[in-house]
Amino acid sequence: MRPAAPRLTAIALLALALLIETPAQTSSSAAPSVSITTAPAPLRAAPARPAALATGLRVSNVDYVTATDLALWLGFKGTWTEPLKTIALVDKINPVNHAELTADAREAGVNGLRVFLGEKVFQRDGHLYISRTDAERALAPLLRPGLGAVLPPPSKIIVIDPGHGGEDPGAENKAFGLREKTLTLDVALRLKKLLEAAGFQAVMTREGDTALSGNKVIDLSLRPNLANRAHADLFISIHFNAAAKDTRGTEVFTYAPRAQHAADWWGQLSHQDSALETTEQPVNRFDRWSSALAGALHRRMLQTLKTEDRGKKIAHWAVLKTLNCPGVLVEPAIITNDSDARRVAVPAFRQQIAEALAAGVMDYAATLDSLRPKTQPAAATAVPTPASNSR
Repeated sequence: MRPAAPRLTAIALLALALLIETPAQTSSSAAPSVSITTAPAPLRAAPARPAALATGLRVSNVDYVTATDLALWLGFKGTWTEPLKTIALVDKINPVNHAELTADAREAGVNGLRVFLGEKVFQRDGHLYISRTDAERALAPLLRPGLGAVLPPPSKIIVIDPGHGGEDPGAENKAFGLREKTLTLDVALRLKKLLEAAGFQAVMTREGDTALSGNKVIDLSLRPNLANRAHADLFISIHFNAAAKDTRGTEVFTYAPRAQHAADWWGQLSHQDSALETTEQPVNRFDRWSSALAGALHRRMLQTLKTEDRGKKIAHWAVLKTLNCPGVLVEPAIITNDSDARRVAVPAFRQQIAEALAAGVMDYAATLDSLRPKTQPAAATAVPTPASNSR
């Protein structure tokens, strides 16, 4: 049984009036329209953005926040585009930066990208509620990178993981002679060359048609371990998907936060998700930055490849689980779909995939640089300080 909704206080009503605006109603009647307003509040400074989100409700052990509080925390304005159904959150400074949330949906629109949430958005007593986890780890990293997160070190070492290999071919399209393990290696080698040309150190989990071990399960755990030993700043696992014949497009995955189901779980009739985590995994410490990286790669792939957007999703991929850095798994295309397969079979298209991923990495790195405090130039009379060798 859900707990009773909290009573709306005067402060809550004021925040709702300021931040959630309903589009003006029009009438075909000749009578003049009448607007109902409250007495104007005394003039005062606009409320400061809160340092953290306030929990609005707790339902089935999940904390939820209101769209009003999320907008205030982000520094956005919220507007009902469909009363009590859909809210647009728009950056007050840069209106191009925006999101759309809809009641009874797990999919949100963020700057033109499809983003799948771990919990449904729902409406109660005039508010839309979003799970705190989704607000902080899925939406904020795309709308306001760095908000509520510790800034990671600069992105220097990028570990590239070509999926499958050796006796594990991955997905196949026999009509086009495509094997996932061959395609992922080809794209990874192209990406490595591009990243190194841009000044990054690129490390491959494999550089030939081999597996890290003779056991697929062990192989999946060795890949993140290799990244950890290399002190990776980022990890990108490259795959090509298999799905129903008429399904095509691009997907991007991050590891599911604690207590959240994989995105595909919601479509299963049996609702089996044996990988549901009750504790945070090592990579979950970087959820916010994994989401920011996923957003950069997602945007660049869609812009470059002109593929269908199958969304940014969460899953319990073993290849991401034990990472000590932000990690993303990308599926640029579905090779069991003949339309996608026809494009992937062309080397020039695989080069485009590599270029899109490289551009996404550079976008992410530039975002981090923009968030770092700018050092002040030393005064002309200052005595130079010897450089430190500590890291």
